[in-house]
Amino acid sequence: MSKKGLNYSWQYIPYFEEKYIKEFPESILVNIPHTNKELPFNNFSETESQFISSYEKHIDIKKKADKRYVLEFEGIMTYSEVYINEILVKSHKGGYTPFKVDITEHVKHGVNKVFVKVDSTERKDIPPFGFVIDYLTYGGMYREVYLHEYDLSYIDQVFIDVIDNKLELQLFNVSHQSNSKELEFTIKKNDELIHSFTKSIEFNDEKINISEPVELEIWTLNSPVLYDLEISEKGIVLSQTRFGNRTIKMDETGFYLNNEQIKLYGLNRHQSYPYVGYAMPSNAQRKDADILKYDLGVNTVRSSHYPPSKHFLDRCDEIGLLVFNEIPGWQHIGNKEWQDVAVMNTKEMVYRDYNHPSIFIWGTRINESPDNDDFYTRTNQMAKSLDPYRPTGGVRNFPGSNLIEDVYTYNDFVHRGTNEGLQKRKSVTKKAVPYMVTEYNGHMYPTKKFDDEWHRLEQVKRHLNVQNDNFKNDDVVGAIGWCMFDYNTHKDFGSGDRICYHGVMDMFRIPKYSASVYSAQREEPFIDVLSNLNIGEKEASEIKNVMVLTNADTVRFFINDVTIGDFTRAKDLKTDWGYLPHSPIMIYDFIGNMIHDNESFSNKDSDTIKEVLMSIMQDGMNIPLRLKLKMLLFLKKQKMSIDQAAKFYEKYVGKWGLESITYRFEAIKEGKIIATKVIGSTHNHALLVEPDDTILKETDTYQTTRIVLKHVNMNHNPMTYSNEVIKLSIDGPLELIGPNLITLTGGSTGFYVKTIQKKGTAVINIETVTLGTFKTTIKVE
Repeated sequence: MSKKGLNYSWQYIPYFEEKYIKEFPESILVNIPHTNKELPFNNFSETESQFISSYEKHIDIKKKADKRYVLEFEGIMTYSEVYINEILVKSHKGGYTPFKVDITEHVKHGVNKVFVKVDSTERKDIPPFGFVIDYLTYGGMYREVYLHEYDLSYIDQVFIDVIDNKLELQLFNVSHQSNSKELEFTIKKNDELIHSFTKSIEFNDEKINISEPVELEIWTLNSPVLYDLEISEKGIVLSQTRFGNRTIKMDETGFYLNNEQIKLYGLNRHQSYPYVGYAMPSNAQRKDADILKYDLGVNTVRSSHYPPSKHFLDRCDEIGLLVFNEIPGWQHIGNKEWQDVAVMNTKEMVYRDYNHPSIFIWGTRINESPDNDDFYTRTNQMAKSLDPYRPTGGVRNFPGSNLIEDVYTYNDFVHRGTNEGLQKRKSVTKKAVPYMVTEYNGHMYPTKKFDDEWHRLEQVKRHLNVQNDNFKNDDVVGAIGWCMFDYNTHKDFGSGDRICYHGVMDMFRIPKYSASVYSAQREEPFIDVLSNLNIGEKEASEIKNVMVLTNADTVRFFINDVTIGDFTRAKDLKTDWGYLPHSPIMIYDFIGNMIHDNESFSNKDSDTIKEVLMSIMQDGMNIPLRLKLKMLLFLKKQKMSIDQAAKFYEKYVGKWGLESITYRFEAIKEGKIIATKVIGSTHNHALLVEPDDTILKETDTYQTTRIVLKHVNMNHNPMTYSNEVIKLSIDGPLELIGPNLITLTGGSTGFYVKTIQKKGTAVINIETVTLGTFKTTIKVE
């Protein structure tokens, strides 16, 4: 068995004619993954990528009589035809699942021509198309391509389960001759041999079952132990498969991983990126998994609304991130031909992804579609016929749906800011069944990174409200929010610029305030202060409070190095998000003991001034009569005028006229400072340049990395309303993805660069109008 990447140097033209199959016209060279057309960041027509295109590549095959030759396409959007030496060998419907093409009978010894017709129009015979959809599907050969050389009889796939300390294998055999083989099976963990055995196998049946006693460590979210199963014959490797040992159960009481109950909380993810849509290589896909696990701190992701890249799933396996994997579709159910494609997509999804321990459920229903018992019986049975162990779910958006699957999965958009976060389970399912919320918020409150602070905070509160109900209700398995980041969409949706601003991050995966709702639930030290504390951003220039999201126990608050006080979480579970593992810490006191320390009044009189000032901070001049009387008595006692009293407001609330004001927040856990955040205006600003990687190494195709740019002050506070214009250029072996002239939005932005089959050190030049010129280097090995 050998596997070779075929991802470099494809000829490409953005149109198709029958004559191209025989004679390819003048074209450009592209590498796979490839989008059929790069699009602007926003304000474009989705029709720009909806056309038929052509790809061609010449491959050299040293053909042997005792071998089979198979092409594997990981993903082509949406319909494809594969021609070998001008002969149509296979067509495939569906852009999200892989397919293989046995080309043995059509290739010769030497150079062979592979031609691929790619139809990226929104064909009504292929899911998810037929009506409107709230995302773009883009186009092109956007996932990798491989050439396999197999024996005449070969193992195409292995399903691996560990049940009651027994390794249960299903070998899917592609036989072109009947024979017996003595196979060697080895299980390794990080290249260390754990177990080995041999079996004599008759390659007669399409599926071969093998059982072997084993003792293996379990795969958990905190310790995601993985094993590699290698099957070989006389030292020649026939199959390599990675797997994990874990059990899954979902019932009306919750979700259980290895018999341990876990509350699921997470976010939905599209697989799109600025400019190139879906066409991004392995390290970009893996990075998204890292962001979800380590930056956002969630334990679950839903691959809305289609199976994701295998590289994304591989990384979820490695880091312990649970995945809800589902078939392509959005609301619409087509005719019998359309449904047949969906059933085939179900088979292709389960067949490809069976061995990923991170996948805990199969989505076998078109997202938010009406009931169709005949159709969904077929998709559910297809999944169950291949995988009897994982539960199935079907995402709907209405209560009382017919439950054909194992889990009632539901998009709950009941929350509007002031009402309940989630509906009660029984009001949705009508009976006691396993129940999981698969979307919430999102379109209910679109939020841009550059919206005013009040708007951004409201999005935070809505995510808090829903997740608080998630953790509160034991009969909810978990809740997965809409969504991880903003994404391009059709004209029918979004904010009129072809972007849905539904994410807790922007399209470059740069966090909004709402991302901190999830980041605060993780174990690594974290603190975020959800305000720049600029009075001009507040109604009536009044800073009434500030929300701090942290996983610490206490926040110690300072103003200009003066201690204001230690603040902890409120105890009211109903009104202060107290069911969350780490609810917000609210700071209402911006005065502390400053009046007591700075003025010569008695403690009682200082208490009166502070109480009145804090009342004004919260309610303006509409202070209670009791406080008005106390203040009048104080003024009479001190023989002070109203104007003189107003100076207290200027000094202790407005703090006007100071050279600078610095607010410091120390996150304290078990008596130790674990994180610090400083807020305050400064006269000087800077541009932070933050590459995800400083070293890139090509695999079987090019690799990318993201560079994030942030306009900040000297306290590293974001300049949220900065629209700085930036010009990019590169010296060396990297290429820019997208335009070279960009602007900050919400005070920050990002861009991607990719390798170009050359080694060396690339210098990325970043020129700004007001902040200066910056450079960052990336080594390509």
